[in-house]
Amino acid sequence: MTEIRFGLGREALAQNAWRTYFETSQRLRQALEVQLKDDAGLDVSDYNTLLLLWEAPERTLTMSALAKKLVFSPSRLNYRIKVLVDAGLVTKTQCLDDGRAHNVALTEAGARAFLSAGSQHKSYVDEIFFDHVSDAELEVIEAVFTRIGRALPE
Repeated sequence: MTEIRFGLGREALAQNAWRTYFETSQRLRQALEVQLKDDAGLDVSDYNTLLLLWEAPERTLTMSALAKKLVFSPSRLNYRIKVLVDAGLVTKTQCLDDGRAHNVALTEAGARAFLSAGSQHKSYVDEIFFDHVSDAELEVIEAVFTRIGRALPE
């Protein structure tokens, strides 16, 4: 059996930083899930979908653009979009420019749900994240995760 050894110096720092990042990001996601579900009946992925559509031109994106932005597999996105269509928050229609593609558009009910959830969600994100991070630290977080994001495969 191979013995696991914890490193020294940079290796120990890296291990501790990774563990702290991983555990804290999981706890953040879980806290956001609970808050959104309790306050708005949405999960984080659904809220993020509504946000992306809110920001999109004409409040519409193709399924492939949504999948890329959400980092979802096509089957997972199909399921989530069906849930949102059934709830009346989005519509899914065939793309006029490409018969193989589908557009997802935010409905009026979806826009109202997003706006209603958004103010409570923003307050909670401020409370659990931004209130604990300085502007200088935000710049570091953005720079680091932008660099890591560029290095990851699509």
